[in-house]
Amino acid sequence: MRSGISQESVDQANQAFQNQVSSQISRITAELKRMEDLLSFGMVDRRVLGEFRQAIDRVRTTGWQVERWLDGDERGLAALVTEERIRVATKIATQLTAEAPISDKQFSGVRALRDAVHKLDQALAATE
Repeated sequence: MRSGISQESVDQANQAFQNQVSSQISRITAELKRMEDLLSFGMVDRRVLGEFRQAIDRVRTTGWQVERWLDGDERGLAALVTEERIRVATKIATQLTAEAPISDKQFSGVRALRDAVHKLDQALAATE
């Protein structure tokens, strides 16, 4: 008796997952079209709208990266996703730098941010 999973079973599982993701994308696309109509009324909390736009932008960018990968980008999906994370981290760091001095007495999480940036700096320096 042979143990393990056959290639056919793996292919079927991959196809089922692909179908599920494609179906969910179609459903969400239709929902986003309805959301566009609702947003046109302008009755939404500005903070919630900002969070929504950021989430949509992240999904849009990830979709674009997956599309590039499917079209044959040789760097691989993980590299494309990492590049996007670097872009976003750079943008956030630049925005925070441009703001008034940020202290841990004013804002929670400043110390954790400082520690994370320090660790990232060490990791980047190790690659030089």
